[in-house]
Amino acid sequence: MLVLFDSDLHYRIVGPETLPFSQQKAAEMVGKHVDDIFPDETVAVLEPNLRATIAGGTRSFDIEYQDRIHHIETRSVRVGNEPYGILVTQDVTEVRQTAAALVTKNERLDQFASMVSHDLQNPLAIAVGELEQYRETGEDIHLDGIEDALVRVEDLIVDLTALAQTNSSSETRKSVSLPAVAREAWEYIDIRSASLETEDCTIQGDRSQLQALFENLFRNAVGHGGADVTVRVGPIGSGFYVEDTGKGIPQAKREQVFEHGFTTGYSGNGVGLTIVNRIATDHEFEATLMESQEGGARFEFQ
Repeated sequence: MLVLFDSDLHYRIVGPETLPFSQQKAAEMVGKHVDDIFPDETVAVLEPNLRATIAGGTRSFDIEYQDRIHHIETRSVRVGNEPYGILVTQDVTEVRQTAAALVTKNERLDQFASMVSHDLQNPLAIAVGELEQYRETGEDIHLDGIEDALVRVEDLIVDLTALAQTNSSSETRKSVSLPAVAREAWEYIDIRSASLETEDCTIQGDRSQLQALFENLFRNAVGHGGADVTVRVGPIGSGFYVEDTGKGIPQAKREQVFEHGFTTGYSGNGVGLTIVNRIATDHEFEATLMESQEGGARFEFQ
C-alpha cells in the first residue's frame, strides 16, 4: 500500500484500489484523517511517526492491525512548498511469526546444549571420581556416591526430554481432569511425607505436558517446602492454581524464577520452572508466582 499524506495527517493519494492494511476502498480513504480510519490504539502508534515524517524524518516500524502485522516505511517529500509524507506498508505477519518461532527454537537449543555440556558433566565427573576412589580403596561409601551421581543424571535426562518436547498444539488438546493428572504426577516424584489436595477442575490441554508441569511443580514444592509440605491444586477463573504450605519464594526473586538456570539453592538445575512456564505458554496460560495463605509458593495459570 502507498499513501501520500499532508501535514494535517489527511490521506491525499491512496493505492491500490483495495488496501491490504485496512481492507478499505482507496477512494473512500482519500481526504480522511487517520483518526477517521483507524482505532485509537493504532492511531497512537501511527500519528507520532507520521508527524515526525512531516517534520523531515524517516520512519521504519511494525504495527499490528486486525490480527495482522504490517511493516511501515515513511519518508518526507515536498510538493511545491508544502511538506508531505509518503507511507508504504507491507504485510509481514508470516515473516515475523517465522522469525519469532526461530528465536524460540534457537533459545531452546541453547538451553538444551547448556544442560548437556555443563549440567550433565558435573554428576558424570563425580561418578568417575568416586569410581576411581572405589577401585583404590574398595570402600562401599564410594558406591553410594556413584549411585547419587547417576540418580542426578537420570533426573537431568528427564528434564532434558521435557525441555525438548514442550510444544503442544490445539490438535493434541482434549478435556483433561486436573486432579487426575495431578495424582498421576504425584506418583512419579519422591513425596516423602507430603500430601496432595485437589479440587475438581477441567481444562482443555495436552495431558502429557500438563503432567510434566505438575511433576516439576510438585518436585519443587517438596524440595523447597520440606517433607511434610501440603500441595493443593484447584480452579481459578478459566485456569488453575498450584500452591503449597512451604517456605515460599522471596518476592524479590519471583520475577526471576521462570528464567532458565535460576535456582533458589535447592538441588535443582534451574530448568524445572522454565519447563513449567513453557508448557503454560503453549496452553495460552500466563504463569504468575504469588504467595499462598500459609506463606508458601502459589502458582496461578490464567
